Amino acid sequence: GAMDQRYARFKFCDSRLFPYLEKVMNRLPSEVEEDVLNAQTLQILAEEESLDACVRCYGFETPVETLIFLNPKILIESEHIIICILAHEIARTILAKTQSDPDEIAIEDLLIDWGFEKEVEAMRYDRTVARSEGYRAGYNWARRQSKDYLMQHFSLYFDEWNEKGLGSLSREQLESLQQQAEIGSILDHAGRTGAMDFLGSGKDSAGKSFSARQAFLTGILTAVKELKLDELFSPKACETLTSSAEDVRA
Repeated sequence: GAMDQRYARFKFCDSRLFPYLEKVMNRLPSEVEEDVLNAQTLQILAEEESLDACVRCYGFETPVETLIFLNPKILIESEHIIICILAHEIARTILAKTQSDPDEIAIEDLLIDWGFEKEVEAMRYDRTVARSEGYRAGYNWARRQSKDYLMQHFSLYFDEWNEKGLGSLSREQLESLQQQAEIGSILDHAGRTGAMDFLGSGKDSAGKSFSARQAFLTGILTAVKELKLDELFSPKACETLTSSAEDVRA
């Protein structure tokens, strides 16, 4: 259906974040959703220009007490991470009303209370994987391949990873995914060229282990997300997005 008109006041928020914001809002307890959408003193700022600008001036109709600043670069993250980041900042805002500086544990407890447990787990897992050597290698390897090759071989798993993260897949799903993606032969090839140690694996903060192959695959899928996002950046896509954002603002 049409997007809630109340989103229109987030006029300095990248419109590509609106669909994610809406997904988060739909999952919040209704009183929290109403609170956030109606709170004129709350604003969300996410603008490409603000990252490069020395000086930038924003004019809001209503005095702002809370400003959530989001780096538009979070758009290259998988969907469950974007949703988790948005929900996390809303949770922080809600808690800040009664606590001066809410800690991470309180924020995550509230998120889990709201039903974002899967996203919180997937985010912890993905963040750990993203710090690994295998992830970096997968990402760098993917950036050297042609777009067509990547889309042909990896777009199948992209949706699964984008929605849930690799950490949420069963061992069987992961194995079949890695077989189909022929990660083994790609790893051998990348290992020869990069002379990397692919034997290591790691553990995330919750103690779930991940293999170098999983990390490598996550790196590849992140690169695929970036390519898909570049398609969104194309002038034609931007026109469509702008017009749909204007519909919201109208």
